[in-house]
Amino acid sequence: MGNKGKNSEDFQNWISKQKVHSLFFDGAAKGNLGNAGAGGVIKNIDGISILQFAWGFGINSNIQVEALALYQGLKLLLKLEIKEANIFGDSEVIIKLMVTNSTPRHLRLARLIQRIRSVAKLFQNLKYFHVLRDNNKEADLEANKVAHLSVGAMKRDGEETWVPIP
Repeated sequence: MGNKGKNSEDFQNWISKQKVHSLFFDGAAKGNLGNAGAGGVIKNIDGISILQFAWGFGINSNIQVEALALYQGLKLLLKLEIKEANIFGDSEVIIKLMVTNSTPRHLRLARLIQRIRSVAKLFQNLKYFHVLRDNNKEADLEANKVAHLSVGAMKRDGEETWVPIP
């Protein structure tokens, strides 16, 4: 866990040298509680975006949709048969929960973190990094553009589908 890169260009250069897929995730709530969305971007080993996703959540909290973005991103990595990845998020709380294996006090969030850990166990290697919002712009854009969508509506590479919320 750590804040990679002094600026966006340094950060992108660092990512392209890692030679592992990357998942960037983010959540957005317009108010806390408010209209909320979760989103992310999966990049290949060269740092090129291969999949964007965004998921509407109606009224929700920011921390909850941050966790839901991570959950969905991990599931999509598995669907793409990617077993090793660097995970980047600007939610220090979610990254810290994953790195320290601690349990949040809030029951609903604790259950979701438990589900995320169950999915994470299916990977060969995951590394988590906390990044500043500046280095998470693409995921932030995905999350913000669907905050108005109905609960469970997901856009993946521009096509809308429905995904049950865990």
